[in-house]
Amino acid sequence: MKNTSILAIFIAVAVAAPFTFAQQYRLEHVRVVEPIECTGYRKVVETQYIEETITTYETVWETEQRERRYSVARRVPETSVTERRYTVQRPVEETEYRDTSYNVVRTVPETSEREEKYLVTRQVMETQERQVYETRRVPVQETTVEERTYTVNRPVTHYVDRVVDRGQHVSQVNTLPGQSYNRLAWHRANYVDPMTGESKWRIPGFYWTTMQGPERHEVNRVYQPHYVSETVPVTTNVQERRIEQVPVTRTTYRDEQVVRTEQVQVPRTYQEEVVRRVPVTTYKQIEERVEQQTPVTVRRMVPEEIVEQIPVTTYKTIMENKVEPYEVRVARVVPVTRTVRKPIAVTKWEPYTYTIERQRMEVRRVPLETTTTVIVPQGTSLAKPATDPADGVPVLPRGVETE
Repeated sequence: MKNTSILAIFIAVAVAAPFTFAQQYRLEHVRVVEPIECTGYRKVVETQYIEETITTYETVWETEQRERRYSVARRVPETSVTERRYTVQRPVEETEYRDTSYNVVRTVPETSEREEKYLVTRQVMETQERQVYETRRVPVQETTVEERTYTVNRPVTHYVDRVVDRGQHVSQVNTLPGQSYNRLAWHRANYVDPMTGESKWRIPGFYWTTMQGPERHEVNRVYQPHYVSETVPVTTNVQERRIEQVPVTRTTYRDEQVVRTEQVQVPRTYQEEVVRRVPVTTYKQIEERVEQQTPVTVRRMVPEEIVEQIPVTTYKTIMENKVEPYEVRVARVVPVTRTVRKPIAVTKWEPYTYTIERQRMEVRRVPLETTTTVIVPQGTSLAKPATDPADGVPVLPRGVETE
C-alpha cells in the first residue's frame, strides 16, 4: 500500500514536469526506546539524640547510730550481824495439894403469887411540820480553749520533662508516569529529526507512533512523627502537722440545797401499864459443902534470857545510768544529676534517581538500488497545506490502547 501511494505521487509529478533519475531512499520506521533518568525527592525523618543534663531528687535511707540513756535500779545486798535477846520460859514441875471441896446444890420447889406488870403499846396519828432538805444539780457551762493537733495532706507539684510523639497521618502524592502505547497517527511532510535536529521532509501519511499516556497521581496516607518536648506537672501529697486552738464547752453540775416545810402525818406510840396476878412456882436451891483434898502436879514456867547472834542481809537500791546504742534508719533527699539522650526528629529531603523508558518512532532513510530524482518546477510544492488537519494531535478515546 505504501509503495502504491508513492508510485502515484511520482507519476503525477512526471506528467507535470520533466524528471531525471537519481538515488532513491526507502523510509523505514524504527521504534527507539530511550532511557530517561529522573530525579525525585523523598522525605526522610532521622532521629537525632541530644544529650541533656537533668537533676532529680531521690530518697536515700541511711543508718544512723544513736544512744539511749536510761536509769536502772539495782539491789545491792549488805550483810550485818544483829544481837537478838529474848526470854524463854522454862517449865518447872512442882507437886502440891489443892482443896477440891465442892458444893452440892439441892432444889426445893415453892409456890407463890406475884403481880406482873407489862406495857401495852398504843398508836396515835399526829400532824407535824418538818423541813425537807433537797439537793438539786444545777448545770454550769464553762468554755475553755484546747490545742488540737491534726495532719493534713498538702499537694506539692514538681515538673517532669518528657518527649511525646505528636505525629499524624499526612497525605503524600506520588506521580506515576503514563503508560506507553503505539497507535497510527497522521504525520505531515515537514518534521524535525530528533537525532540531528535538522528539518526534513517526508511523505505525509499515517505512521505507527509511540504515545505517552497521562500521568497518574497516587495519594498515600503516611504517618509523619513529630516529637515534642513538654513539661508535665506531677502532684504528690506531703503530710503536714498543724495545731489549732479549738474552743471546748464543758457542762458541770453544781449541787444546790433547797429547804422546804411540809406537813406530815406522824404516828405516835404511847405505852400503857397493865397489872395482873400470876401464880409462880419457884425452886429454892440449898447448898451442901463436900470437903476434898487432891494432889496436883503444877508445872511452873521460869523465865530465862537468851542472847543470839543473827546475820541479817539487807538490800540497798542503787540507781545506775546505762547507755544503749541503737540504729535508726533516716530518710534523706539527695539530688542526682543524670545525662539523658533526648530524641529529636529531623526531617530532610533526600534526592533519589529512577529511570523510565520512553518509546518513540524514528523514520530512517534506507537507500534503494535505483533512485529517481524528481525535479519540481518552481511554484510547485508537495508540502501539506497550512490548514492540513494532520497538524493536530489525534486523541484516542479513553480506555483505548494500541500496541
